[in-house]
Amino acid sequence: MKQKITILFFTGIIGLVFNSCEKNNLDSVKGNVEFFLLESYETIGNSCQIDESTVITKAEPLISYADLISYNPDHHVFELSSEAKAAIQNIHHTVFGNAFAIKADNILIYTGYFWPGYSSLGCNWVTIDPLMIGLDNAIEVKLGYPGTIQGQEFEDRRNDQRILNIFKRDHKLED
Repeated sequence: MKQKITILFFTGIIGLVFNSCEKNNLDSVKGNVEFFLLESYETIGNSCQIDESTVITKAEPLISYADLISYNPDHHVFELSSEAKAAIQNIHHTVFGNAFAIKADNILIYTGYFWPGYSSLGCNWVTIDPLMIGLDNAIEVKLGYPGTIQGQEFEDRRNDQRILNIFKRDHKLED
């Protein structure tokens, strides 16, 4: 009987340790996720791929974390506030796209373009169609426009763990 109590006690302790580890990991997550337009940047070769070592972002975010309602990592969709939707719609969109950066805790995670669906040009980089913000105030982050270009690969950082942890910490990560 005493042996069963000891086993149950240690099982309970181990369970508490594992539960507290996850909570502590999220408690240590700092900062916010924000979208910035780019002040300047260079591309690699004759592609749309942004050389992230050359990126300078605007001083103020285009979309602040408070205006990011949620993130769905399965579909790479951000739900936005009405203010964020208006900020994107107020950009002067060109067929060449408007470059942006996503930062987590003020660290550049990835770059891309607001690339309007009326553009006849292709893009082999991360894109968001700013014209596709519907009534649901959501934007989908895609690889390439009009889709991925066969034979060209690049690292997909849309679900970078730092982004996911921040959204998870604040209960903004959709399952």
